Amino acid sequence: MLAMSKHTSSSSYLRATLFGGFLLLSIGTLLVEARGRLQQASPQAAPAPAPDQAPAQDNDFEKTLASARASMQRGALTEAVKTLEHAAEIKKGDCSECFRIESQCYLQMARFNEAAEAARKAIALKPSDEAELQNLLGVELYLLGDQSRLGEAVAAFGRALELANGKLPETYFNLGYTLIKQGKIADGTNALKEYLKAAPDGPNSYEARAVIANPKLAGERLARAFKVKTTDGKDLSLEELKGKIVLLDFWATWCGPCRMEMPEVRRIWEKYRSDRFVLVGISLDDDRQALDQYVAKMHVTWPQYYEGDGKVSVSDLYGVHAIPESFLIDQDGVIRAAGLRGPELDAKINELLKKLKSSEPGK
Repeated sequence: MLAMSKHTSSSSYLRATLFGGFLLLSIGTLLVEARGRLQQASPQAAPAPAPDQAPAQDNDFEKTLASARASMQRGALTEAVKTLEHAAEIKKGDCSECFRIESQCYLQMARFNEAAEAARKAIALKPSDEAELQNLLGVELYLLGDQSRLGEAVAAFGRALELANGKLPETYFNLGYTLIKQGKIADGTNALKEYLKAAPDGPNSYEARAVIANPKLAGERLARAFKVKTTDGKDLSLEELKGKIVLLDFWATWCGPCRMEMPEVRRIWEKYRSDRFVLVGISLDDDRQALDQYVAKMHVTWPQYYEGDGKVSVSDLYGVHAIPESFLIDQDGVIRAAGLRGPELDAKINELLKKLKSSEPGK
């Protein structure tokens, strides 16, 4: 799933990026993230104003840039791009921030050629966040879906790693996927191993391990790993559930449709509960007592994780912004369906369990 850059703060961008992340997941997960470590190591100094630059011009630029950000926040991406172009004109083209945000806007609009062009403009100005921009450029080149452009993506990721000096381990992950896409399986898996060395418990460590074990999974939409404690105090790790069919059910007691579907969810659990199938409830409640009382009253016996403790947001990992929502994950950690309910969900679980059973030795 596409992760957030430290430069990206608006909720609308988060939602669009997570939605776009599912596009990325469908062809291989790529990250655009620096977490601020790079910036903390080499903070970007504000450019010194030119001697002939009037305060009024500075004020005009700041207002224009703020307007572009506001447009981006409310999802008016085309408007944001036009405003950013005007901001760059005010600076006579010397605005890497304008081009970086423009690149992010185009990325959200799936206009990957324009996104890459804007990223290159930002890079040409040699900003202090060039490593992040090279990583962003590599993602955009990958997403063009053109095999002939993958070499450029590899070069961008390589440059990002060189500039970051070990402070952008996510780029190893991106590089690994791109090399595998090129057919360079050994080089790709080695890059993923470097990612795991740098970030053994990183946000994409589960995916990296899965792809190292089976490089064919690089083209699949892999589930995001998490480790939590259930409401009854037991440890629950998605990685430890590998080999089983897993249904993640996002819900809350305050959600009317969720309560209406609870009898059907219980029926699914009672029908399929076995060594091959696990149902995990992810509660988005903000009242732990209300959750505990409801679970007891409704005789909910499958594992529940309460997000209200603030430790791990599984809903953020999966880009969940409305409930009820569900994700059906196969034995290899691949998301095979999302949002299914009722008979469609029942049929898909049955299908996956049959495939799992038939793949077992002696079957």
